[in-house]
Amino acid sequence: MDSSAYYELRCAVVEMFYETLREENYTIGQAAGRCLVEFQREVRGGARDALVVLSVILSRVARHEPEALARFRPEIEGMEGIVKKASCWRGLSPDEKERLQEDVRFVLEKAGPPRRQPE
Repeated sequence: MDSSAYYELRCAVVEMFYETLREENYTIGQAAGRCLVEFQREVRGGARDALVVLSVILSRVARHEPEALARFRPEIEGMEGIVKKASCWRGLSPDEKERLQEDVRFVLEKAGPPRRQPE
C-alpha cells in the first residue's frame, strides 16, 4: 500500500462514517455498523486495509461515544490481532505509522480491558 492508498482508504472511511451519521441520522454505533458493512471486504482481508478500516471506525466511536465500544468487542479483538502482524506495518511512512498507532492506542485506551463474561 503506497501513501496515497493509505490516505485514500482512511479518508473514504471517515467520509462514509460522517456522511452516514449526518444523512441517515444514525447514531454513532449505527454509523459504525454501517461502515463495517460497507468496508467488509477490506476488513475480511485481515491485513493492513483491515487495520486502517477498523482503527478509523473504532476511533470515531471512541471519540464520540466511548460507551458504545462495548458493542464492538469482536472488532476490537480483531484489530488487536492485526496490530501484532509485522507485515501490516511494513511500507508505511513514519507519519502513516504514527497516525495508525495513535488511532489504535486511542481505541484500546477507551475500550479498556476485555470484560469477562459470567460463567
